[in-house]
Amino acid sequence: MTVTCEIEFDNNPHGTYFGGQVLTGRVTLKLDKVKLVKAVTLNINGYSETRWRERTTGSTRRRRAQHTFYGREDYIASKTFLVGSNLSSQCSIEPGIHVYNFACQIPTECPSSFEGTHGCVRYMTNVTLVRPWKFDQNYTRCFTVLKVMDLNFDSPLLRVPAHSETSKTYCCWPCTSDPLALQLTLPQTGFVPGQNVPLSVLVTNDSHIPVEQLMVTLVMLVTYHSKPPSMPNSTFERFTLSTVKGDPVSRNCKKLFNYELRVPATPPTCFNLCGIIQIAYQVEVEAQVKGCHTNEQVSVPLTIGSVPLSQHVHIQPRGMPQQPLDVQGLASAPPVDPASPWAVDDSIPPPNYQEAIHMRSAASTSKTDDPDDDLEPVPPNTLNPDGSVYKPLYPVFDIPSPTAPPPSDWTQNYMAERAFVNPAADTDKDKGTWL
Repeated sequence: MTVTCEIEFDNNPHGTYFGGQVLTGRVTLKLDKVKLVKAVTLNINGYSETRWRERTTGSTRRRRAQHTFYGREDYIASKTFLVGSNLSSQCSIEPGIHVYNFACQIPTECPSSFEGTHGCVRYMTNVTLVRPWKFDQNYTRCFTVLKVMDLNFDSPLLRVPAHSETSKTYCCWPCTSDPLALQLTLPQTGFVPGQNVPLSVLVTNDSHIPVEQLMVTLVMLVTYHSKPPSMPNSTFERFTLSTVKGDPVSRNCKKLFNYELRVPATPPTCFNLCGIIQIAYQVEVEAQVKGCHTNEQVSVPLTIGSVPLSQHVHIQPRGMPQQPLDVQGLASAPPVDPASPWAVDDSIPPPNYQEAIHMRSAASTSKTDDPDDDLEPVPPNTLNPDGSVYKPLYPVFDIPSPTAPPPSDWTQNYMAERAFVNPAADTDKDKGTWL
């Protein structure tokens, strides 16, 4: 007997939804013979889950204890009986094609779908044929849920240029070199997938150690937490989203570089919607120096949203009484249309949807490189229950990217400050030139 089950979503071929939308679709069962079941159920679930293993140090290598840390949160738990009920003992389904419609409201505060090595945020529909005295038959299809994160309402600081700097000296006792300074500047810190992140890097290498290469990367930092009854603990994971290999900088030289990093398909920043998985982003610039010295690194955090910053900022007209700023109202301002929250700005075209290629697609285990490690592999949590690989789809926008801040906006101020502190600074032409 052949049973075919198809789960389809209405007017949503990508299976991607925003919080607040209504998930609608239909389940199609095709049978060539009469099927006896206790019931046919449709379960729509949304949850986050973390799980990983760690060893604790014991008296011997073989006696080291292993601990499993885990956590779970549920966001959607809907169960519908398509055939039969919870009290039915046996039902018959006639041969042919049977269609069942369904609908489910997605809560507004659901965290975005995510797949990682030690955890996931997953949403799925599952059709179960409950059979008497036999194993149940399950058919599953996952769908993507995205939190509506409008950068225009998140924080006004996302429009403000960001600047970070660091310096490092190299020494061989008792001598100490002049510092190697890195300065990183971004025109804004709010972006969406599809945009380029422009950045300016000022390298002031007054040391005697040459910089062989600048490495510019956009990284996603994921923190996993466990929850009771598991022991409290946390672990971290780092994804490299985009990388650009920069230029070298000679010793006793100063140079200014402009680079761009593309934001690929990736979930929005998440700190407060999920209690066991937090997602953050940052731009890192690493100066890889020559010899046995520690590289220097500077970073600036980014906020990745699902609605880009608008080109037009609403300003209160002059003469009007100033109203108090309702921060809570801004943070929770509902979109006009939950299905297309970017439609409030006519200049933003609809995005296309792509897979996050940086996420884990293979079965992940907790095996280490230790040959004496006898840990059993952790079951893969990046696969569907039926064994097929699942990757969420995220919107990618085709909109103009901001431009890097002109050097005159901050480089000249920096040089003026150095000249004020030390009039002889920046006058030695033998130390290099500005680019």
